[in-house]
Amino acid sequence: MKAVVHDRYGAPDVLELTEIDQPVVGDDQVLVRVRAASLNPADWHFLRGLPYLVRLLNGLRKPRKATVLGSDLAGQIEAIGKHVRQFRPGDAVFGRTRAAHRPDPRAAVATGGCAEYACVSADLLVPKPANLTFEQAAAVPLAALTALQALRDAGEVRPGQQVLVNGASGGVGTFAVQLAKSFGAEVTGACSTKNLDMVGSGPTRSSTTPKRTSPRVGGGTTSSLTPGIGRCPTSDAHSPQRGPWSSSAGRPVVGSMAWLARTRRAGCPRWRANGCARSLRDGASRTCS
Repeated sequence: MKAVVHDRYGAPDVLELTEIDQPVVGDDQVLVRVRAASLNPADWHFLRGLPYLVRLLNGLRKPRKATVLGSDLAGQIEAIGKHVRQFRPGDAVFGRTRAAHRPDPRAAVATGGCAEYACVSADLLVPKPANLTFEQAAAVPLAALTALQALRDAGEVRPGQQVLVNGASGGVGTFAVQLAKSFGAEVTGACSTKNLDMVGSGPTRSSTTPKRTSPRVGGGTTSSLTPGIGRCPTSDAHSPQRGPWSSSAGRPVVGSMAWLARTRRAGCPRWRANGCARSLRDGASRTCS
């Protein structure tokens, strides 16, 4: 099969389009025919081997095995392992791979989404909602789970709270805006001036954030602050009222892909920053507007 492979750290020119063997399905895995894949900052870190902490996971001088990047993917199941019960061949799925940071020790090549086929643990996939294209679904997992973890699990956002999303026009920020709104919060999005129209057209109040300036939450009313990836650390933000602040940066992504899939299947027409999300949290559906 064709795949984009790298076996050393460096700039994108170390990537090579080549032919490799199709991966063999393990007992708890499924073989996915990849229809779409997305790249995240995590893929860039593992490609460059920076920061050097990455090399403790993946090899000091070079990756421990040739790697196919693409941490998020969507596609159709071609084959299943003997212990897999929740999927059948032909099912449309989306989810995450662990090719770069937790490769399958049994595989000769760590296969991510940038290949014709990928072997993925069944517990990292969920059924793709029918109203999402493969391309849309592949853009969801890492960014949306990061936002979900920060807001629902760490921030414990509740109806009536005010939430500031720094970097509201970014990959994590666009999901954070919609998820916070679906939880019943009043959302303010901070972004650069070039993205003001996009953020302002969604379910937020928008404000501009000058470059190299940390946001300061004033008035003592904002109860949750969610910095986006690559933005200022939470310690650089200040508020006279301490609340359940959460950060989407520097935390492991632990969330529910199934929860996100149920949210999308509820029928929200535009699951981006200029749309809304519907929450099935606690068994009750609510449409943000």
